[in-house]
Amino acid sequence: LAEAAGGCCPGASRNKFAYNEAGQVRIRAGLPIYECNSRCRCGADCPNRVVQKGIRYDLCIFRTGNGRGWGVRTLERIRKNSFVMEYVGEIITSEEAERRGQVYDRQGATYLFDLDYVEDVYTVDAAHYGNISHFVNHSCDPNLQVYNVFIENLDERLPRIALFATRPIRAGEELTFDYNMHVDPVDAESTRMDSNFGLAGGGLGGSPRARGRIECKCGAAACRKYLF
Repeated sequence: LAEAAGGCCPGASRNKFAYNEAGQVRIRAGLPIYECNSRCRCGADCPNRVVQKGIRYDLCIFRTGNGRGWGVRTLERIRKNSFVMEYVGEIITSEEAERRGQVYDRQGATYLFDLDYVEDVYTVDAAHYGNISHFVNHSCDPNLQVYNVFIENLDERLPRIALFATRPIRAGEELTFDYNMHVDPVDAESTRMDSNFGLAGGGLGGSPRARGRIECKCGAAACRKYLF
């Protein structure tokens, strides 16, 4: 499993095995994760099947008290580097995302996440189809990190977006990720990974173009003051 070439699914794609024995991610953000799939002979207990098992923690939606709308908190302690949730939605083209973004701007909210692992062709829109990740707020000091994951599909334009804990997270703590996160290449063979995410009237990169500065209300000590 751990061989970087040959061996299991990661090795077949010439990438590192992503998880330790406890299912915690052990590679740096920016490197892809290749999990085993329906064609593999291994069973459900295979250590290379993590994201595909879905949410394993008890989470809840709550109303924030500082004007950030709804948020998500965990009801139990989450270990560092553990998979928490997948960002799920409708996969649309970037052109369609630009069109919808203009409509969402007028409504004051949008949930567009660019899939730009190798090129900006598709976007995930969680406005109408999704899961609890729809309600996760931004923070300039987040406790979740984005990874690109490939399971049943090897098209690098269509990664699945998985959120892993960057540190131990206490029970009752709000879950957040950085909407304006940029991850540099880890090495010459890895590609850049930017989480281009548009929310509340704007966006960054091509998802869709920002149409004004959005004030940040995350409250972090190192807050950048603006989302975009």
